[in-house]
Amino acid sequence: MLRPALPRPALAAIIALAAALGPGTARAQAPAPRVRLEVILARDSAGSGTRNPVVRSQDLLADDRWLTALRSGLPVRLHYRVEVWRSRDGWFDRFQRQTEWDLVLRHEPLLDQYTLLTVTGTGVQERRYATLDALTAALGFSYQINVRPNQAGRYYYAASLEVSTLSDSDLDELERFLEGDLEGVAEGREGIGDAMGRGATRMLLRLAGLPSLRLEARTGAFLVR
Repeated sequence: MLRPALPRPALAAIIALAAALGPGTARAQAPAPRVRLEVILARDSAGSGTRNPVVRSQDLLADDRWLTALRSGLPVRLHYRVEVWRSRDGWFDRFQRQTEWDLVLRHEPLLDQYTLLTVTGTGVQERRYATLDALTAALGFSYQINVRPNQAGRYYYAASLEVSTLSDSDLDELERFLEGDLEGVAEGREGIGDAMGRGATRMLLRLAGLPSLRLEARTGAFLVR
């Protein structure tokens, strides 16, 4: 029994991504990603020494692996975390609290534009960019994060960034959120082309084996009075 072939764009994306990544041993020997994570202290606006963290990441799309993944139809997820730590002389530092958020990048080939979703505990914000340069500039913005110590003491902030492609389950959840219930092929609500497109994306996820990237940074210590 013959099976329907993948759409040519999807097949081309699979071939392009596999060629860009190469075999697993080659990926292991690739130059280190140029992505950088920075976290600095904002000015003390309250006069008590309390200073918010300012987080910035740079050069994500200067790494061809992530750019190739994005252009091949794979959503790329950036998961940020900022932790508040209390520094204690002669003792282990004590974790106080944290905040987390996600950025999800998608390329829409038919419109040749990029979507940036910002996912926080309070909701989702979507922005669209017509060019890769505009998306790159948006990813380089500095964000002042609303997390700070709530007691006097000596503190610092520790930030982390994890970059990865979305898993099958992540992709399903994102698609359901953006487009509603996607179980419609059997019920006639979805075209076969859409179903095959999602199948090709899943095949890309399995074939690509993109490594995840984790970066860490921390501020200097500051005193809260």
